[in-house]
Amino acid sequence: MKLLRNFMGLLTLMVLSLTAQAQTFQMYTPMGVPSFLAKIVFSLEVVTPAGVYTGTYQSHNSMMLQVGNLDLISWNGPSSIPAPTVYLDHSDGLPMSSCPGLSSVPATDNGWDCYSADLKVTVTGDVQGCPWLVSSQITTTDKGNVGATYVGPKVHNSVCPSIPLTTYDVSWDENTVKHKKTLNLQSTGGIIEATLSTYLMESQKLCDGSLFDERGANCRFVSQMITFTASGCDDAKVTVTPVPHPITDRQLHDIVVRVDTSALQPIDSTCRFQYVLNMF
Repeated sequence: MKLLRNFMGLLTLMVLSLTAQAQTFQMYTPMGVPSFLAKIVFSLEVVTPAGVYTGTYQSHNSMMLQVGNLDLISWNGPSSIPAPTVYLDHSDGLPMSSCPGLSSVPATDNGWDCYSADLKVTVTGDVQGCPWLVSSQITTTDKGNVGATYVGPKVHNSVCPSIPLTTYDVSWDENTVKHKKTLNLQSTGGIIEATLSTYLMESQKLCDGSLFDERGANCRFVSQMITFTASGCDDAKVTVTPVPHPITDRQLHDIVVRVDTSALQPIDSTCRFQYVLNMF
């Protein structure tokens, strides 16, 4: 089920709520694989009501996919939540559409292919109840002359039940739901830069992921599921760079706007963004 919000954009959500201790999740995680040698890093996030914990892993042979338990590189969780075990069962080919942006990534030799890594992730310890979820993502770096890196899409899983999406929205204003923003800048004859922020809202109020209470926990889960697309602007003199915030912040993104006013002519440009709210 998906809920789309017009915002100058749209939203992604997925939230949960139940109790859990030790669970094993099957995570079919898309990844880019170049024809040349590659370094592959597996990233894991465990989001609980009490915090967001991250870990990185690699195959025992870091230059190739190797069936078996992945080697732990780092884990920042508390002692009550040991580093999850990640087992690579196998990998299968996927259509390029499953790896957004992969076709445009340069390669040392013969391009990239899209694969799915079948990961079995076992989380143990006290995750302190629902809502909580596990997210996986794979980063691949071509180790040839090109050295390009591809970061695959995140995959999410949980045992917690979903929550309704209808009360969630996204806004340019943290005090009220605002889907459009007009920016007026005075020409300087050079490059002008301004930064705007976007916010997650729930029931017309700021959904603040920095608060460690029940509402804040739900806000972090919603933010974790968001997929965001910047469609650009209809005037080449205007560019935007979205900078994502951690889900423990108040903001979703900072949108850095750069305007080239060297022509000393009026510029009227529309920039569009899309957020998609997804649910399990």
